[in-house]
Amino acid sequence: MSALRLIGFLFVLGVVIAPSAGIANPQLAQTPGARANMQMLEPQTFRGAAFSYDHEVQVVLPASYDVSGDRTYPVLWVLDSPLMTRTVVGVLDTLVMGNHAPEMIVVSIGSPAEEGLAGLGRRVMDFSPPGPDYFPPEPQGEAWRALAPLPQFPHKADDFLAFLVDELRPQLAQRYRFSGDHALFGHSAGGMFAAYALFQRPGAFGKVIIGSPYLNVVRGAVFDAETAYAATHDDLDASLFIGVGGDETDEYFLAISGIVSSATRLSETLHMRGYPSLDVRTRIFAGEDHYTVVPRIISEGVRHLWAEDAAELPSSWPQPPQ
Repeated sequence: MSALRLIGFLFVLGVVIAPSAGIANPQLAQTPGARANMQMLEPQTFRGAAFSYDHEVQVVLPASYDVSGDRTYPVLWVLDSPLMTRTVVGVLDTLVMGNHAPEMIVVSIGSPAEEGLAGLGRRVMDFSPPGPDYFPPEPQGEAWRALAPLPQFPHKADDFLAFLVDELRPQLAQRYRFSGDHALFGHSAGGMFAAYALFQRPGAFGKVIIGSPYLNVVRGAVFDAETAYAATHDDLDASLFIGVGGDETDEYFLAISGIVSSATRLSETLHMRGYPSLDVRTRIFAGEDHYTVVPRIISEGVRHLWAEDAAELPSSWPQPPQ
């Protein structure tokens, strides 16, 4: 028998005899008829009340969704859809197969890929909190302006956050089986927005993954939001994963943006607050830059935020007989 046929035989055998022999399987094997991977639906177009342009939304359903009856699923909201969706889904497929994460629905938001970089440029408006401009405080601001003398543009983070939570979420919840467990993942400028959302709309996302964030831009607006939140709250009920690449300190633009130092500052500040209901995990990934770090942030972020759920899943490998 060939190795490939043997692997297939053992997998099928494990699925069949699991209930009686106690052999654990990937969670998908517990749902007869489940797909081998997640199902990427056709993109949909939505326009928020405060926007003059559309956002493209792609919903990706769990592999077991069509055959799981009325089961509900946690939702991972992903910013920068054209860049991040396929990476997030690929990582989730393997994590689910290994029982390192529960199945979940992915909702990705961004510009249509066909619009190219012009469409991606709107993300800066969507993600920017209120502020006088997009630059970091001095002296980094001076260095930024020398490289990229940005024009004035609308800062629509509050509008975009309201669109996600108050408009888009209720519409999608009528179509898909959301469990009420909502997480937000953003990277780079999206990481700045994810951090801002944590303080501006506490409770909107109980889990947040912040990747390589531009926290110093807009004159440190995210830290202003954190300070304002701390002044009126003594707790923050959320689970947070912050990840950056260690090599981001050695690229000039990212260095003057303070990617690593500002992410560390946010983590240290939150630990200092001592919020009893807040869980924070921070990782600096050695040898990774602003781009290569993305899959590691997604993988470790999901594994950390859903660690309790994953612990209830069986091992994905056959266990020794009892």
